[in-house]
Amino acid sequence: MKITQEEEVDRQTVLHIELDEEDLDPYLDRGYKRVAQRTAIPGFRKGKAPRRIIEQFLGREVLLNEVLDTMLPEVTGRAIDEQSIEAVGLPQIELLELDPLTVKAIVPLVPEIDLGAYREIRVEEETTEVGEEDIQSRLEQLQHSMASWEPVQRPVALGDMVTMKAEGVSDGNTFMEESDTVYFLDEDAARPVPGFANELVDMELDTPKEFTIAVPEDAEGNELAGKDAEFTVTISDIKERILPDLDDEFAKGAGEGFDTFEALRERVEKDIKEETQSASTQRHREKIIEEIMQGASILLAPVMIDHEVTHMADERANVLARMNVRADDYLRSINKTEDEMREELREEAGQRIKRTFILSKLAEIEGLEVTEQDVEERIQSLLSDQDDSSEEPTITDEMRGSVERLLMGEKTMERLTEIAKGEAPPIAADSSSEAGPDEDKDDNGTVDTEAEEDDKEGE
Repeated sequence: MKITQEEEVDRQTVLHIELDEEDLDPYLDRGYKRVAQRTAIPGFRKGKAPRRIIEQFLGREVLLNEVLDTMLPEVTGRAIDEQSIEAVGLPQIELLELDPLTVKAIVPLVPEIDLGAYREIRVEEETTEVGEEDIQSRLEQLQHSMASWEPVQRPVALGDMVTMKAEGVSDGNTFMEESDTVYFLDEDAARPVPGFANELVDMELDTPKEFTIAVPEDAEGNELAGKDAEFTVTISDIKERILPDLDDEFAKGAGEGFDTFEALRERVEKDIKEETQSASTQRHREKIIEEIMQGASILLAPVMIDHEVTHMADERANVLARMNVRADDYLRSINKTEDEMREELREEAGQRIKRTFILSKLAEIEGLEVTEQDVEERIQSLLSDQDDSSEEPTITDEMRGSVERLLMGEKTMERLTEIAKGEAPPIAADSSSEAGPDEDKDDNGTVDTEAEEDDKEGE
C-alpha cells in the first residue's frame, strides 16, 4: 500500500492511498464469495465456480464494487495508523480510480483548543420563587382535566362542546362539509377560520344559522386568508363542562393516592418548585457554557463541520419523511434551495462540535474522571427503578459507554457550576493537562461528535 500525505491545513490532512495486488486480494476474495452465491455460471452450481471463472465472467470491477462500502473505511483506517496520524472523527473518503485502486481521504485532526481564563468566569444564578398563583394555576389545570361534560338545554356559550352539522363555502367552492362533528368553543381557536367559535355563541338547538366571516389576510397557514367564508351551521347537542370541587374527594381521584386536598396541594407545590429550580439550573448552566465558548478559541477541521451538516440534513429529512412531507415541497415552503439550507446549517453544526470539544477539554483539564464503580452503581440504580416484573436486561458495552458519557456530562456540569460560583477546587497536580488554563499548551482532548457516534454504530 502506497501512502502519500499532504501538509496539514486547517487541522486536517489529505491522504492519497494506492493499493497493490497483495492489498486487494483479500477484498476481491470477499467480493467473490458474495457474488458467487447468487451468480449462475454454466457448468457450475451456484457458489461453486472458482474465483478466476467468476472474475472472467463478471469482471474484476463487480467483485470490488461488492465490498467498497467496507473496504474503503478499512483501508483508510490502516493508512491513518501507519502514518501515526492523531485523527478524530470520520474521514471524508473518495474513490479516485479502480485500476490501480486509488483513494483520497481527508482526515480531520484533533482540534486546537485554548479555553482562555475560564476559571475567572462568574455567572449568578437567578432566584426562583413559586407564588400562590402558580400553585392555583396548576390545580386548575388538574381540575379541568378531571372535568365531566353534561348536556344542557340552553343557548351555546364559549367553553361548551357542541355536536354540529356545518358547511363552508368560499368563492363558490365547498371547503368544509361535516356532519355530527364535535367542536369545542375556544375563543382563540383558528379552526376552521378565526372567529368561527364566536359565531356559534347564543345558537339554539336544531336551529340553523348562516353567517359570513371575512378571514384576515394574516391568518397564518389558512388557505382562505383574505377571502370571505360563508357558513351554514346546525347544533344538535350542547354540553357544558362541569368542574369538580377542589376538596378531599377531588384529591382522592387525582390518581396519586392522596387522602386530603391539602396533601395534593403540598405535592403540587413541591413539584412546581422542583420544576422551576431545574429550569433555573439549566438556564444557569447554559449561560456558563456560553461564557466559556465566547472566551475560548478552537480550530476545527472543515471536514468535521461538513460531516455534521450532512448528519443534520439527514435528521431533517427523516423528520419530514415521518410527516409525509416531500423535501422539495418543504424547501419551496421556506423559499430556499438545498444549498442555501445546508449553508444555514453550517453555523449550527460548528457550534455543536465546538461545544462538544470545549466541554471535553474542560473535563480533561479539570481532571474529571468516571470510574468503573461509578458506572456500575448508576446502572444498578437505573435497573432498580424498573418494574420488578420486567426481565433484567443484558448489560452491554454500548450501555456502559452510554452511562459513562452521561456521568461525565453530569460531572462536567457540576464543575461548571462550581467554577461560576467561585467554589471550584484547585486543579489536581496530576491532572491529564499539567499546563494551567492560561498557559500555552499543545495537548488536546479527543472526542467523537454525536453524528460520528451514530455513523460508527451503523458501520
